[in-house]
Amino acid sequence: MSSLQTIHRIFFGFNDERDIYTRYLETWQQQLPDFEIRFYNASNLPLDLNPYTKALSELKDGVFLGDYYRWWLIYHYGGVYLDADIEVVSGEKFRAIISELESSEYEMIIGIEDKVNGGYTSHAMAGKKGAKLAKFMCEIYENLGKLYLARKELLISPKLTQLYFLDQGEFVETKGFCGDISEPIIKCGVKIYPKDYFSPLSVGIAPVLEDLSPNTTLAHHCASSWWESGSRFDKHKQAFQQYQPLLSDYVARSKSPRFILKTLPKRLFIKLCFPHGSRRRAWAKSLAQRLVSFGLR
Repeated sequence: MSSLQTIHRIFFGFNDERDIYTRYLETWQQQLPDFEIRFYNASNLPLDLNPYTKALSELKDGVFLGDYYRWWLIYHYGGVYLDADIEVVSGEKFRAIISELESSEYEMIIGIEDKVNGGYTSHAMAGKKGAKLAKFMCEIYENLGKLYLARKELLISPKLTQLYFLDQGEFVETKGFCGDISEPIIKCGVKIYPKDYFSPLSVGIAPVLEDLSPNTTLAHHCASSWWESGSRFDKHKQAFQQYQPLLSDYVARSKSPRFILKTLPKRLFIKLCFPHGSRRRAWAKSLAQRLVSFGLR
């Protein structure tokens, strides 16, 4: 078994937090039986590595502590990192992606989290031991200083990953984001996959299935576990505590007569006025997000 056939799973369970993500873990085991799954928590990770890990350990903030260790594990050991709320949809397709990485000259794979607002899938990635992107991201966290106090407002991992490409002089006009690509591209030793590969669901209250395709390999279920009580995602977070959906649940819902009738006017309007892939659609999504962000200030 190669080092890339190892999946690193981090769940700290601070403050007696319950691991509600075993339904997704079962898909890893079923779809990728030839991969080794390694489990990490406060008992087998070096929590005193640097000021960031020491501070976050004292705060018992497992989510943002895991933001660092995912990169640390890939850099030191190589392999696959998946967030606990990732479903493996097609082990065959994912295995092929990992096999290609193993025999390639590039060092890591990553996908797009949000093709409108930017961000990469630090929730699902893989890399060779010593990968430059993983090293770069470790150094970002190791040198944050007191900025860790603003982690929930400023230090969102999908956005921070853009700094690597910006530092390399790539995608400068879009602040390190590659944009809404339709085919995988290789930049700075990283193969970047379009959104439909690893993120067919888009973050929302609740998540929206809008990028499912024959390429879909993984699905991020956007558990929103790090959002605090009273936030706009709190209702979804509480619902997720009670039931953890699979991608098939979203597909079945999208085919139900009630859902089709309910969304028909909206879908017709969008299809006619803002067709998929058009500049008008991208502009409308960007405007809507800006309005939401303005309203949350």
